[in-house]
Amino acid sequence: MITAQPAGTPSYVLSEGPVWHAASETLVWIDIEAGLVLRGELDERGHISVINRTELGEYVGCAIPLDDGRMLVALTRCLAIVHTDGSVARSAELIPEHQRLNDGSIDPQGRLVVGSLTLSGDANDNVLLRLESSGELTVLDGGLGLSNGLGWSPDGTVFYSTDTDAGTIYRRSYGAELVGEREPFIVFDEGVYPDGLTIDASGRLWVAIWGGHGVRVFDDRGDELADLGARIPPPHSSSVAFAGPALDRLIITSASRDLDDAERMRWPEAGGLFSAPSDARGLPATPWLEAPLPGAGPDLGAIQR
Repeated sequence: MITAQPAGTPSYVLSEGPVWHAASETLVWIDIEAGLVLRGELDERGHISVINRTELGEYVGCAIPLDDGRMLVALTRCLAIVHTDGSVARSAELIPEHQRLNDGSIDPQGRLVVGSLTLSGDANDNVLLRLESSGELTVLDGGLGLSNGLGWSPDGTVFYSTDTDAGTIYRRSYGAELVGEREPFIVFDEGVYPDGLTIDASGRLWVAIWGGHGVRVFDDRGDELADLGARIPPPHSSSVAFAGPALDRLIITSASRDLDDAERMRWPEAGGLFSAPSDARGLPATPWLEAPLPGAGPDLGAIQR
């Protein structure tokens, strides 16, 4: 197991969703609760320098960089395109007021898959949605407590999805026209909360554990590889990705929320990003095949940059 080092970023409330954008050789991530989309340059030491910061004024569940500089984002209850001038084109609202959109990723066919979580109460009515090339939405799953990390096997035939509240990572068969029934794949002990995840080129799952000080690794049979993985000093690791031109640099996001004053003093880098070299290699991010956003239109109230 390796110990990831601080990457030199500021501390955020809830940094999440790291994505390596190969075309620009930059890392994109978000601060969910501060409504920020961030882009940074990664140097050979693993340090990340923030080069762009976009304030959206509401929750941001995920951000997918596009090759022309725009971003596809999941906002509180809608999807949106953030243009290079800071203007925002939004979809219609897609989920009820007691929910928000959360972690999202692009499937092997280039479609966005994104889940939801409950903002208040204990409802288990969260969903996993897919934006089709036509602009229609398909509900891939329902009855979820907190939809979180998503990933696909290297050949694209297996889809993994996380329900943090259930402490379970599900798997199902997957294809252009196929979505199989979910089955429990990894069931964590009570009190262990799987968060974001990524799949490496060997098909292993790298899973950030909220409250677990890092990342645990599992093979494609669901067996833990205890000698792999990474640790970070603060407790709340939120997501993980492989970055860099060779996809051999592990990036771990973390959170400063849910820590008391003493814990913040103990872990001053909580909420920042951490990095470490890795013997594993990641999979290239699949680009989004642009599709209409349901009910999209100009958002005149967007914060201009």
